[in-house]
Amino acid sequence: MIKELLQEGFALKNKHHYKHAIEVFYKALEEDNSSCELMLEIAEIYYLMHNEEKALSYIEQILNIEPSHIEALKLLKKIFINKNALAEAEQTAKNIYCVSRDSEDLAEIFRLLNRQGKYDEIFEYHPDFLSVPVKLEQARALYYKQDFAGAEKLLQEILAEAPNDQSALLLLGQVYYAENKKDCCIEIADKLTYDSKNPGLLNFLGLINGYCNNYAKASENFLQAVKLDRTNGQYYYNLANVYFKQGDTALAKKFYNLAIAVNPENPNYHFALANLYYSEKHYKRALEELQGDFAEANLLKAVILYDTGYLALAKKELEKLEKACPDNPIVIEYKAKIDAELGLK
Repeated sequence: MIKELLQEGFALKNKHHYKHAIEVFYKALEEDNSSCELMLEIAEIYYLMHNEEKALSYIEQILNIEPSHIEALKLLKKIFINKNALAEAEQTAKNIYCVSRDSEDLAEIFRLLNRQGKYDEIFEYHPDFLSVPVKLEQARALYYKQDFAGAEKLLQEILAEAPNDQSALLLLGQVYYAENKKDCCIEIADKLTYDSKNPGLLNFLGLINGYCNNYAKASENFLQAVKLDRTNGQYYYNLANVYFKQGDTALAKKFYNLAIAVNPENPNYHFALANLYYSEKHYKRALEELQGDFAEANLLKAVILYDTGYLALAKKELEKLEKACPDNPIVIEYKAKIDAELGLK
């Protein structure tokens, strides 16, 4: 009887008839109420039906019987990731790896550590064997830490082993872009397989098209990227930059503001919007956006003060900048202008 119920349940599940499949698995569970595999089937179907609370209740029952049940732990990890409970997902991934010692499960720990910015913790692990997925996450951590030379070296090792690994090629392209090796980026772009569902790839192609002055294609790439991932401020920012370069300040303003809405703490987004307002001579709005205390923002502030006639305040800002970057030609130019206008020369 239970064999026939299982066959019927699996057939219904494969046809996506989830409600009927659960009913069949419930009948089977009545005959064997301690079966972890039956409870896992029910948990998975509830997960597929987007009823994560029900799925969790069955996962809990499984883990009470068998705490090291790998498939139940993997489903639990998925639910934590969906809920953006990354610390819990990380701990569950570590529990899985303790049981499996599988290289892919180690790579999953590293992915979760990267998502949380715990880059150094990745290098506290010293596995006997470094698979391509593990090395890739290590390289990603180095990239995020801005150790571009280290990331490049590791990615070259990966590509010597797997020359067509698309994830490694894309990350190497991103490393080259950060190192301003634009010609190398173009070579990498030629090796990448186009994927309209990969926002990271689309963003990279947008950057390369922008570098090649193909702004129409670049804006198309960035628009596709933001549609796929509306949580990444960098995609909005890159799109805004392309519109600004084309002179479309209305769209540039819109997408700079969207970037700021996603990540209001990023000073580069505010500076870019301030620079746009400055180009339109909206000086008050520009000054309101200059929140970060870094050289470019302070220099723009000094220029705005000069342009609006606040020569003494502009001079004060420029004197601070002169100490930090004495050879900056714009600082030298504006300081000379102010000194001349104030009769200090």
